[in-house]
Amino acid sequence: MIGAIVVAEERRTHTRISSLGARLIAAALAWGALAFGAVYPWAYWPLAAISASIGAVCLVRSAIARRVPTGMWALAIALAAVGAAAALQLIPLPIQVVTTVSPYTTKALDVLQPGMAAGLFTWHPLSIAPALTGAGLALFAANALLMLGSACLFSCHGARGFARSLTVVGVVIALVGIVQQPLFTGKIYGFWTTLHGGNPYGPFVNKNHFAGWMLLALPVTVGLLGGGIAHAMRGVRPTWRDRFLWFSSASASQLILIAAVALVIALALVLTMSRSGISAFAGAILVTSGVVVSRQRAGVRRSVALAYLIVLLVTAVGWAGVNAIASRFAAAPWNELNGRRGAWSDALDVAADFPLTGTGLNTYGVAMLLYQKHDLARHYAQAHNDYLQLAAEGGMLIGIPALLCVGTFIAVVRRRFVEETSTSAYWLRVGAVTAVMAIALQETVDFSLQMPGNAALFAVICGMAVHRAPVTARTTAMY
Repeated sequence: MIGAIVVAEERRTHTRISSLGARLIAAALAWGALAFGAVYPWAYWPLAAISASIGAVCLVRSAIARRVPTGMWALAIALAAVGAAAALQLIPLPIQVVTTVSPYTTKALDVLQPGMAAGLFTWHPLSIAPALTGAGLALFAANALLMLGSACLFSCHGARGFARSLTVVGVVIALVGIVQQPLFTGKIYGFWTTLHGGNPYGPFVNKNHFAGWMLLALPVTVGLLGGGIAHAMRGVRPTWRDRFLWFSSASASQLILIAAVALVIALALVLTMSRSGISAFAGAILVTSGVVVSRQRAGVRRSVALAYLIVLLVTAVGWAGVNAIASRFAAAPWNELNGRRGAWSDALDVAADFPLTGTGLNTYGVAMLLYQKHDLARHYAQAHNDYLQLAAEGGMLIGIPALLCVGTFIAVVRRRFVEETSTSAYWLRVGAVTAVMAIALQETVDFSLQMPGNAALFAVICGMAVHRAPVTARTTAMY
């Protein structure tokens, strides 16, 4: 009797901790999105502080309890290696050493810093703008802690609570975008004019960044729904009457609500008319459909899941207008890769001149003061391809650790899929991995993850992808 009471109390404690942690993370992500994507310092520094605090507390708590899931220390080391590489760009070195390691760094500094050419500086970091590199490193460290901490939190208490909280935040942000679209007067929320132009949509200063946030949230919502469908009607007798009555149950109502939320998020994404967002959305639907076909047992559940995915895609595209979407894609100057070719060429020029050490994390905009050769009417502070931008800013110094980090992440995710025994955790992981793949595709032509609000959500979803389902959440029935 006493043992049962203790177990029940432990479960209640776990539930409270899980709920509190999920709500705190969801609240931070809501701030990051609703505060214009946290693109301004007054928004992203508080977000970074909260993210780092939540991540550190969760990580330390798991380490003390010796409940850090396998593979997490390897991932932590990989992330630390990337951060250490960026930190090396901030260490002051003799100018002779800088010139030897990266000749074009001193050439750039001769132009960017008066007095450098006159020999007034004898020491300088490898970064051409150390203050910007320091800020970029701080934001990276905060998100790395958030990723590791959220993975530990989900490993102890499960990720389902956070996924539910994310659906709530997601539908609110989606509705802000949908409602504001026909009423937009050039000011976000009706009062805020963006400081650096852009193409606002919803609370974001750029529609592509809004689409990026939706691309991250939508697959997780669909994963939450997939787990519910996999569990649906278990224990219900296979008669039409019993199945019909099941639709009046609380679990059925929850599934219908989640399905409706996913539809609203998908609609908000497509209404942005972001070509990169719509393309990545279609890719996410294709990936999820493939998982359903390969993993879900044939029968009613598979048919329902596939039918819903088709309805999700058709409804979102149909509501936005097939002709409008087709016209949007047709209007793009594809011979110039929709205007990206020049930006990519400039980024490649920087990467070629700074192959070993890069210009410094978060310094691409400064480098373009010297290297931009296309569309000179505007200053391109981003390469519109985050992979090329990382190559330009980080060179081999950051690029190699970054590749090792990606490889470690993939290895941990694969291990989780192999050892998975929880249906709910499996589908949430599918959603998280699909979200990572979708945003990775968008990043080939955009820079959504440079928005701190999007980066924080990406970190948490990566944590969801690598978390290990807690033992109490595991079931023997899979798929």
